[in-house]
Amino acid sequence: MKIGVDVAQTSAQRAGCAWYADALARALVDIARPAGHSFVLYHQFGDWINGQPGHGTYLTGGDIEMPMRSMLPVPARALWREIENGTASLPGEPDVVIASSFHAPRVTPAKLIYVIHDLVFWTHPDFATDATRVVCQRELGQAIAQGSALAFVSEATKRDFEAFLPGWLETSGTPHAIACGASRWPIHEPSKPRGPDAPWLMVGSIEPRKNHLCALDAYEIYHAKSVAPRPLHIVGGRGWHSEPIHDRITAMSARGLPVHYLGYINESTLRSAYQEAFALLQPSWHEGFGLPVLEAFSQSLPVIASDRASLPEVSDGAAIHCPPHDSKLWAEKMLQLEQDSTLQQRLVRDGLQRASYYSWGKTAKTVLELAEDIRVT
Repeated sequence: MKIGVDVAQTSAQRAGCAWYADALARALVDIARPAGHSFVLYHQFGDWINGQPGHGTYLTGGDIEMPMRSMLPVPARALWREIENGTASLPGEPDVVIASSFHAPRVTPAKLIYVIHDLVFWTHPDFATDATRVVCQRELGQAIAQGSALAFVSEATKRDFEAFLPGWLETSGTPHAIACGASRWPIHEPSKPRGPDAPWLMVGSIEPRKNHLCALDAYEIYHAKSVAPRPLHIVGGRGWHSEPIHDRITAMSARGLPVHYLGYINESTLRSAYQEAFALLQPSWHEGFGLPVLEAFSQSLPVIASDRASLPEVSDGAAIHCPPHDSKLWAEKMLQLEQDSTLQQRLVRDGLQRASYYSWGKTAKTVLELAEDIRVT
């Protein structure tokens, strides 16, 4: 079988969905190559067109094609229009295509597996731009109309889908599976406890859905009550409606509070940030999966996370959970964690165990089985 993999998002500044696509592509090659399967990576995919596709996922081997890795935007758009109109064949002519960038182009005669990372455009429309809502609803509708198989990144995301389309998965007979994310990195266990200056850490795009303002409110309370307050480091690219968050960070810093925005950082620097931190704060209003939680677990980092959507599912008791609107409770839990070494040790132990439960090998196996199922139908 020839497997096409959408890696278009990996050619731009990477966030969770892009890292998912990259890790899945690598894991699929690792487990499917020995069985004789071959691969086509698409660095331009449907309406996701990159200015510099050469920055995306790069894999080697005679069984791997990357026909669009050097294709510029204008010819890429023209080719995809022809592919969707049926006047051109999809380069590489795969049997199955895995789409993970929210786009669902027509790839006939190949079968499509459409990865659903989240349904925020339905569940929390205020946390998506008008353009994002239009694109995501259109592409999901197109995926459904094509009879695509669906891969949900969590049980919570599947529940969101079924809440809006009750009974549809069962009555339609649509093939589907849960294909979770995992940490990109091996387990790290520090040789000594983290020091008194190890910071609190937030990881994620700066946007309203990530709920930075709750964390900043909580940090103000914590900082006033802690005997030796730790700094707060915030990592992530600038997202939409991020100005109030940046204004708040600037104002807090001007008053002498040690709140530091580190911006978007590369993969190795991000891993170091996890390893050097004291604990992760993840107060999101909604996550389709919540990759930073698993990344923190894998680097022996305690986690305080929102009690919404997929986050309790991912942690399975290995994190402290709080409602995303209760900044006072967040501050209390921060103080409790800082003062309780036994709690710190338990969360690290349970987090490491939880991180080891997930693997990209498992996810790739699930997706490969789904691909094999739809290929023969």
